[in-house]
Amino acid sequence: MKRFVQYSFLITACALLVACASTVNETGKEFDFKKGINIQVDRSLKKEIINNYGEPTSTSIVGKYQILKYHYSRESVKHGRAIGLGALSAVTYGASDMFVDHGVKKSDMQVEYKQLVVYADLISGVVKDYYYHDSDLNGHDESETLYLKAANATKQGGQTAQARSMLEQAISLNPRNHRALNTLAWMLIDNNDDVDRGIELAKRAVEIFPDSPFNNGTLGIGYMKKNDLDNAEKYLDTAVKLFPIYAPSASKAYNHDVAFLKTVRELKKGKASS
Repeated sequence: MKRFVQYSFLITACALLVACASTVNETGKEFDFKKGINIQVDRSLKKEIINNYGEPTSTSIVGKYQILKYHYSRESVKHGRAIGLGALSAVTYGASDMFVDHGVKKSDMQVEYKQLVVYADLISGVVKDYYYHDSDLNGHDESETLYLKAANATKQGGQTAQARSMLEQAISLNPRNHRALNTLAWMLIDNNDDVDRGIELAKRAVEIFPDSPFNNGTLGIGYMKKNDLDNAEKYLDTAVKLFPIYAPSASKAYNHDVAFLKTVRELKKGKASS
């Protein structure tokens, strides 16, 4: 009878762990991007977004935009880890330890998230930019998904050719994907592979979304490498002014562009005095 009770307790505990091994923490509001409307830049309105998705998780007024954010994240313990520890505790009759794992590491956790960010013109309410990203590297369209996968490939290291191929495909699918345009432009300019083409891509990115500090910074550095110091100063100065407004947390990129702007101005002074 005692052994039967112990086995019954083990089965019950494992069943509970299967259910609870899941969510540890949730933030934001669950939403389904796939069931949403077809958002179109320069055509869709803020009120259409809200009517479709409900009230955003958060809103903020930044520069000339009202930014709507729909965000949901879920943190959980990986099932194999949780169930294995629970079962081990049960076998040793450590009932009091079954639901507490004092050895859980960051690698034992998994985080899932999804985020929709919409930039609506503050006056007209017209959508000027938007993106959907999630933890499975899905974007709002195939072009954005390829951009996300390319960005992930560069983080892994040694996958530059693969990343470039995906970015080229992303741009061919959506020539107005300024994130893909800027990323490919930066790779070509930073590695000195094709600075002229990099500048052309960066110019297109700036034309599509001129308020991105990243787009302007890439273009400025491209011009600097071509010794076009006036344009280099113009776009780097714009980038440095835009970072505190639209990307205040991107301190590394901001400091990078500040340093290049200083270099450009020193070069201009040297030319003027010679």
